[in-house]
Amino acid sequence: MSLKNTNKNLKPLIAPLFLLASGFVFGQTTIKDSAKTKEIEEVVVIGYGKVKKSDLTGSVASVSAKELAATPAMNALQALQGRAAGLNIVTAGGAPGAGANVTLRGGASITQGTEPLYIVDGFQLDNALNVINPNDIESVDVLKGASAIAIYGARGSNGIIVIKTKTGKKGRTTVNYNSFMSFDMLSKKLDMISNSEDYVKYQYELAQLSGKTTQWSNVFDNSLGTDTPGFYTGVYGRISNRYATAPALDWQDKMLGGTGTTQNQNVNVSVGNDKTQAYISYNYNKQDGLLANYSETRNSLRANVNSELYKGIRVDFSSMFNSNSTNGGGAYSGMKKILLQPITGGTKFTQDELFNTQTYGDYSGLDSSFDTENPYIETQASQSNRRFRSFVANAGIEFDFLKNFTFRTAGSYNWNNSKSTSFSDENSRAYLTDPVNTGINGSIGNAESFRYQITNTLTFNKTFAEKHKVNVLVGQEAVYQQAESNSMTLIKFPFFNYGLYDIDNATVSNKNVDNSRYAISSYFGRVNYSYDDRYLLTATFRRDGSSKFGSNKKWGNFPSVAAAWRVSQENFWQDSKVNKIVNDFKLRFEYGITGNNDIGNSLYTTNLVLTTYPSDNNATNPAFTTSSTVGNPNLQWEEMKATNIGVDLAFLNNRIKLTSEFYNNDVNKMLLPVGLPVSTGYSTRYENIAVMRNRGMEFTLNTINVKSGAFRWSTDANIGFNKSKVLALDGRDNRPFSVGGSRSGMVTYYAKVGEQLGDMYGYVYQGVYTTDDFIQAANGTLTLKPGVVKPATGTPKPGDMKFAADNDAGDQFTRKLVKIGNGTPDFIGGISNNFSYKGFDLAVFMKFSVGGDIYNATKQSLSPYAMFQNVPTEFGNNYYRLIDPNTGQATTNLARLKELNPDENSRLWSLSNTNTANIAYPSSYYVEDGSYLRIAQLTVGYSLNREFLNKISVTNARIYVTVNNLATITGYSGYDPEVSAASGVAITPGYDTSSYPRSRSYVLGINLTF
Repeated sequence: MSLKNTNKNLKPLIAPLFLLASGFVFGQTTIKDSAKTKEIEEVVVIGYGKVKKSDLTGSVASVSAKELAATPAMNALQALQGRAAGLNIVTAGGAPGAGANVTLRGGASITQGTEPLYIVDGFQLDNALNVINPNDIESVDVLKGASAIAIYGARGSNGIIVIKTKTGKKGRTTVNYNSFMSFDMLSKKLDMISNSEDYVKYQYELAQLSGKTTQWSNVFDNSLGTDTPGFYTGVYGRISNRYATAPALDWQDKMLGGTGTTQNQNVNVSVGNDKTQAYISYNYNKQDGLLANYSETRNSLRANVNSELYKGIRVDFSSMFNSNSTNGGGAYSGMKKILLQPITGGTKFTQDELFNTQTYGDYSGLDSSFDTENPYIETQASQSNRRFRSFVANAGIEFDFLKNFTFRTAGSYNWNNSKSTSFSDENSRAYLTDPVNTGINGSIGNAESFRYQITNTLTFNKTFAEKHKVNVLVGQEAVYQQAESNSMTLIKFPFFNYGLYDIDNATVSNKNVDNSRYAISSYFGRVNYSYDDRYLLTATFRRDGSSKFGSNKKWGNFPSVAAAWRVSQENFWQDSKVNKIVNDFKLRFEYGITGNNDIGNSLYTTNLVLTTYPSDNNATNPAFTTSSTVGNPNLQWEEMKATNIGVDLAFLNNRIKLTSEFYNNDVNKMLLPVGLPVSTGYSTRYENIAVMRNRGMEFTLNTINVKSGAFRWSTDANIGFNKSKVLALDGRDNRPFSVGGSRSGMVTYYAKVGEQLGDMYGYVYQGVYTTDDFIQAANGTLTLKPGVVKPATGTPKPGDMKFAADNDAGDQFTRKLVKIGNGTPDFIGGISNNFSYKGFDLAVFMKFSVGGDIYNATKQSLSPYAMFQNVPTEFGNNYYRLIDPNTGQATTNLARLKELNPDENSRLWSLSNTNTANIAYPSSYYVEDGSYLRIAQLTVGYSLNREFLNKISVTNARIYVTVNNLATITGYSGYDPEVSAASGVAITPGYDTSSYPRSRSYVLGINLTF
């Protein structure tokens, strides 16, 4: 369910809910057993090594395999949402295979990449959270602070997500089988006009005001001539007689009202002895979406082997093959086409014809603005598919020598291949729109890439005089990557064809080929020093050279330093009474410099592009010319100077653990395209000129609320605050970034000096002009009263949209863009409560986001601009009436308009032609509070009695039921407040346009261990 809160400010609501749901209230914690809880020393994976959590000096958030396994999910992206403070994962929508925007602490760029670097088992793996099977993950460590990320130098400023996969265990052979089946249903429907009579009356008023009454009659009134006596005066009576009980087609129910299914099958085997351990896993996952022909199928196979060849000589090998096929392209931008569909065919189409035939040509022929093809036919007529395959092989060998030294050399090879196809037949909109020049059409694209990485490290580890622990790491690394792609668009397939197999009979309208290379060479070192487990020091240095940068700036240096003081290990603390309450207290500080090289491969040079040149009576001779962007040989890294202060606390024998972080990230030398004078022959050049700051706080709370006998209740909660600020641009005080289109909902985001990222700009909506705003002369002429805001152009009428004055005099709207919202949330987080009693377990996971606005471009695209299209009930029941039902025609008499609209001040705009243009404006009317609190997952499980299982040679058996997306408390009127439909979530967050709705799923699962 979606629990809509009409209070648009949810901050007062969610803050106390966070404290209440965390399960911990100071002074009321019940502890039945007073025995000290034995602390198991946690190990955290960091760059090129691992450390005990107690020895950490940097900011790291960890998520265990147990937490990930508790979330039945298609991929690790879904399982990780809300689990780590400061990590923001926002999916583009609910379609199978839909992508996600991942940022950590707000990201570290404006125009370039902001996604974290993924390191899997020591090697870089792009898009790892979407590729790796969650069942294969042992742990996820999110590196956030300067000390933790600086070891990765030029690639670290957006944060690092380190993933360790499962390996074989010593001892008996273990076989695990995990399976679940999910039934997915639409969690919320948008409220559209659903009554045929109301819909046809709305259509009549729109037709009358746009001069298309004849077209209206052709569809809804048996083509009755407008010159027929009584046509206008009797039109409302005819509508009521014909449509009062007429059925209405619910397109949301027809297209999305069924049940999608997801099935997951995973089996893994662990085997090992004292010398060699092996792990192999296979996973199959198939998701059929709510929308026809939208599905995703995943297959993955992983194998890990570790062996000690001789004493002090160890080898390891791991490999993964992944195959992913997505039908429907992994997204759906046509949601508005479902919502805008006519709900009755009137006298022109039966309800069956309205649903089962492509009516686009008929409707668009009557009104050229009509642009919503039949979605049921379109999903069959226009289909797309993407197939992605990847193979990864990692191998390493390490030697222990001279007692305290370990040398490791390791290599990785990563291969990726993708193929995408699309095809639109004679029933598609593309064919109906342009049957001659485009006709039946399709496209084919292929891409292939590979990367290899070689890493050599030497580690020295020794304890001096029992209290001085020293760990020194030095290393060298080389990475090379190459990618190539080709694509072509095909048109004019023959009418009787075999799809893309008939390519020989089609015409190539566009083709493209690309090839890129990238290499980086690195040298790095790190020193960890600990004195008596009280004073901790970490220093790192990395030097990177990259082929992405100009000849003058290929190399960069990235140092960092971190220190920690375990105050609770001091004698004065150990001997004090406070130690009985606060048994662990650590202070941390870190500072470092990291870089961002997630940019284009050849921005430092001026590229050549293929064109044509007329010569020798041939107008299409191939030729080369320089691109419009001139290269910059001084191009260099985007650089981040990061500071982090952390406090780690543990109370009541480690039953309550609290981690607090404060960070300040100053990002310098950010890349922006800068305009050049026309006289140069070029339009832009990239330069390192922008400066930005990200500042925030993060808190992580882990509590054991009750541990009494067989009953246990624990809570894990996190919350992260982030605020960005643009400090410098390219000499201007702002840079615009427009998103969307005039009919799909368009808004402009500005990066503005002195302001945070995510600012939305448009016009401030102030309702409509009412009869009280005018003076009417004897001849009917309307004049605005003094003091009433004048529109940008022309003379307004009652019912026209009114926008706030933006001129110096404060009396006129001049279309000056002003700030109307900000899409960046004030804070985000998650809360997990876990209960267990004997064989039963219960887990409730909630996540929240507070303060971010959403530009509801879906609502904007549903505003009335064409005949025969439906509109939301919010508008259809409350638009300003201009048509007098007694005459069937428009009235301009103020007294009569007031009678037709008794609640003028609460009305939405009229259906006049003026408003048809006004609704395309970016407006504050479409900006809504995107705050939400979601019960993201509720799981109830039961583990069978072990004594019984032993009799049938089963080690563990658990069955469970999960509900995903159970309920959402939000004031947002769209499908879902957790949305990011625009690419570049750091600069254009909170944009929702026609996004595929997120479903509610009911899951049945089983876990077996043999």
